[in-house]
Amino acid sequence: MAGGIIGSIVGGVLTGGAGPAIGEGIGRTLPTVADIAKVVVDRLVPDPAARAAAAKEIEDAISAREAVVVQAITEQNAAQNALNLAEAQGNDRFSSRWRPALGWICVSGMAYQFVFAPIITWVGTLIGVALGFAFPAPPTLVVSDFMPLLIGMLGLGAMRTYERTTGVPGAIPGAPQGVQRRG
Repeated sequence: MAGGIIGSIVGGVLTGGAGPAIGEGIGRTLPTVADIAKVVVDRLVPDPAARAAAAKEIEDAISAREAVVVQAITEQNAAQNALNLAEAQGNDRFSSRWRPALGWICVSGMAYQFVFAPIITWVGTLIGVALGFAFPAPPTLVVSDFMPLLIGMLGLGAMRTYERTTGVPGAIPGAPQGVQRRG
């Protein structure tokens, strides 16, 4: 277990999103504390009976420690789930409305770039020709910066629509689980 935890941390730091998979591989290659302790006991304790007793004591200690770690992780996950539920049910616009806000930012950027900036440029050119001078062109946005956000949100939205229309359990709040909607 220790090798897996260390591997997950190292894999996460080195690779970002692929951390858990790579971390699991790193964890398999790292020796665990139990493996190291068994080697130390084998080399330092010559008596087979004492060696077996020491190995048993080490295994019990490591098992107890792993149980404590698993319990702590379980409690942490339960606390995080309760926090997530409270945020989801809350009426705080900052935490519960971030996705729509991000969508409106993308929509505003797209509207400016493809609707308002060309109209401003055109009107500025007409006025400039009529008055005899040139207006500076309005600034442009780099639309490729918006696309990963917009496509990701639209992709998630489309998947959510698919879930709701096909009746995936839990996709429709308050609906009986496993019921398929027709229509």
